[in-house]
Amino acid sequence: MLDFTIILQSLDYLGTFAFGVSGAMVAVRKQMDVFGVVVLAMVTAIGGGTVRDLLLARTPNFWIEDPTYIYLAIIAGLIPFIAYHAVERGLTALIFFDAVGLGAFTVIGAWLGIEAEVAGVAVVVLATLTGIGGGIMRDVLAREVPIVLREEIYASASIVGATVFLFAIRGGLPVDAAAPVTVVLVVVIRMLSHAYEWQLPHPKHTRPRMRE
Repeated sequence: MLDFTIILQSLDYLGTFAFGVSGAMVAVRKQMDVFGVVVLAMVTAIGGGTVRDLLLARTPNFWIEDPTYIYLAIIAGLIPFIAYHAVERGLTALIFFDAVGLGAFTVIGAWLGIEAEVAGVAVVVLATLTGIGGGIMRDVLAREVPIVLREEIYASASIVGATVFLFAIRGGLPVDAAAPVTVVLVVVIRMLSHAYEWQLPHPKHTRPRMRE
């Protein structure tokens, strides 16, 4: 039977690639040059994991230890730069791969937190940061309000997944069983939220004050 750590590593690579493509798509829409496109792809792909490793004082950082992540991010950045319209037509597939990446990153962040023996709430925070941190950096660099703060269910899917994973592990479920369940849960929540445009509650719009 194939070791689930190998499967999880493959999902991690897939998520890195998908996040890199999504970062590059934003950069192309903003009419950045090829350097800007690659930078945004890399930030989106490895930003969340970098913050996680810094908070956990893990050295060397994951992408320094395994430069495959950098190569994947660069390749992912060049694809939309060269063939933007082709990538845009496959947007639904990209959203699915992005959801898989979010699920995988959530599990990885949560598991590293559990291994570091941090508090339960910190495990959830680390998992969520791993999943959404790169996207937040991407949107800030692109001068946009981060998508996780304004559209659909995204960060919430990671939070739910991390919480379920944490309770499953603490309840005695083996990681080989808890991890795939969590990934599937995050993917399902993310894809349903996209299909049905689920959103968290928004404040009612108020009329702007008149200047005195």
